[in-house]
Amino acid sequence: MASRMREVPPGFAFDKEHPVVPIPFRAWIGDRRFEGRGLSVAAAQVTLDAPPDPALLNSRHVARLAFDFEDFSISLYPEIAVGEGAGPGELTLRFLEPTGPHLPQLRYILNSFIAGDFVSLGAMMAYSGPTRPKDPKAKDGGKSRRYLRSIAAIGLSLALIAAAGQTLLQRYTQSYEARPAFINRAGNDMRATSAGQITYLNTAAGAGEVVYSISANSGDVLNFQLPCDCEVSVVDGIFEGATVLPGDPILSIFDSSVNVRVESLMSVEGVSKAMGGEQVLLDLSDGRSVPVRVLLSAATDAAAARGDLYLPVTMVAESGDFDVDDIGKTARIRLVRPVFGGSLAWPGGQQ
Repeated sequence: MASRMREVPPGFAFDKEHPVVPIPFRAWIGDRRFEGRGLSVAAAQVTLDAPPDPALLNSRHVARLAFDFEDFSISLYPEIAVGEGAGPGELTLRFLEPTGPHLPQLRYILNSFIAGDFVSLGAMMAYSGPTRPKDPKAKDGGKSRRYLRSIAAIGLSLALIAAAGQTLLQRYTQSYEARPAFINRAGNDMRATSAGQITYLNTAAGAGEVVYSISANSGDVLNFQLPCDCEVSVVDGIFEGATVLPGDPILSIFDSSVNVRVESLMSVEGVSKAMGGEQVLLDLSDGRSVPVRVLLSAATDAAAARGDLYLPVTMVAESGDFDVDDIGKTARIRLVRPVFGGSLAWPGGQQ
């Protein structure tokens, strides 16, 4: 069938510009069949069993190019112009539109043949790509490796799930106080009984002598005597001229015994949790976690009545948990919420 497409110049398909690849194929022009000798993106080379019909030369047709594989066949229908071949008994089928619809499939066949994925088997082609049958031993080894990888992936997933679950459990069951606890020497506090100003302070006072005086807001002067020949320690922030409120500690007195007392300022929420049954632990820098009981005092009630956000409390541990060497240390306050009756609480106070 004649074509009205613009003819490609005869000198377009040079071997150096478009090398011919020896791919086996068959070509049909009408009822005439030809055996393919070579193929490029610009033309197809075919051979003849008999001299060509003179009327066929320089004619234009829609040719069928068939590529036969083992189990299937690919056919392309380019528009061609018939010309003389490189030798006797050969014809050149020049593609009138080299970039026509047939180009993607033709380029794939050429590239695959050049890459070695297609091999020639006489007039047929076969696929020789990277997928080749493996021996049974290789298959068994691959299966074992897959099992090992699957087991490793499952183990890693379980470990990550366990770590995430532990983190979530800790966040749900544990909370920390913002202020630390101070481990001090145990003693008795002498506190202000009225709001006013410290006008006299004598840490060297003996038993029965005035140790400090407060000029109360009511106009009275309140004198406080030392009840014993004890060691006296003034609370930080107390000096002559300092202003105090009812319940504020002024000084601490110590007898000859050396005991330990733990004090801190806990948040209102933390005190409520402790009173509600949550376990209170003191985490020390040496790695110990000591369970304690929180004791409230008149100073706690006074601070709560004033609307303070942090309340002074005293903490008591079991006998022997603290000793003289712990005096002066600080600890972090941790509250642990019991889950399912305490079965999921952290045993022994350990994190």
